[in-house]
Amino acid sequence: MNLIDHSTDVGTREPAAIGAGSIRCFRPKLLTGIIDAIWDLDIPDDETAKAFTIKWAPGTSLLLMAQYRAPALVRQGERVLPNKCATQIQSSSLTLQPTGALGIVIVCLRPDAANRVVSAPLGQFANTNIHLGSIFSRGDVSVCDELLAGARNSCERIATVEAFLIRRARPEQDSLASHAASCLRRDPTLPMKLLASMLSVSTRQLSRSFNATFGMPPKQFARLARIERIVAERRKGLSWAEIACACDLADQSHLAREFRGIIGEGPTEFFAHEIREGAGRMTEANFVVQRAV
Repeated sequence: MNLIDHSTDVGTREPAAIGAGSIRCFRPKLLTGIIDAIWDLDIPDDETAKAFTIKWAPGTSLLLMAQYRAPALVRQGERVLPNKCATQIQSSSLTLQPTGALGIVIVCLRPDAANRVVSAPLGQFANTNIHLGSIFSRGDVSVCDELLAGARNSCERIATVEAFLIRRARPEQDSLASHAASCLRRDPTLPMKLLASMLSVSTRQLSRSFNATFGMPPKQFARLARIERIVAERRKGLSWAEIACACDLADQSHLAREFRGIIGEGPTEFFAHEIREGAGRMTEANFVVQRAV
């Protein structure tokens, strides 16, 4: 199992207590092609956890979230999300504020493969807070909850989630929309005419199929994929001007307008108060860990 461990360190406690938790990224081999990552936000120390705010940017992935410690306050705008829910963030970031010891597993399902695990069209999850018991059976979710709560460490928790997902995984379904989504995630700057040509369809066919599958036009999906790329490029240490160039945006001002148009705040604001030690090196994350203000 591919594991990346990012220790948390906000310098709010005595040295012996610093780093009292980790944010871990797992990529189980048996789920390759279905998930981007499984995150375990594991901070068992109350005061350390409450010193954080976690802000998740809009993107293309379908997020499945399950908490296993003190309920954290999860908000998107004015809405408060359940402890166990599925959502695809398409506008404004999702903010997670611990109220005590933090424990939450977040599965990032690939949009082009989410239908291998969930039956509902991806468009139904846009900016929503659908309880996991409405997607999977309540009995299965309850059993999974018990196993997560009783797990001794991250590896046991992720093994539980991995087994849960594998049991529900269906064979790959080849579709025009899935191919298009995969292409746009690799290159969000692809012009729609070129993408349609690559897939041997008309732009109208592409748009119709994409809307039916994802509940949004391919151009909007590409904007979300570009936000993911902006966050990823920033993680690599690129300047805003370099990121604008890499993302085919005219200049830094264009980048800021695009970012604000989807997230509701500029990139500098989104990354404000970010923890740089340990968690700040999460190049694979579409979220930031901030000092609570």
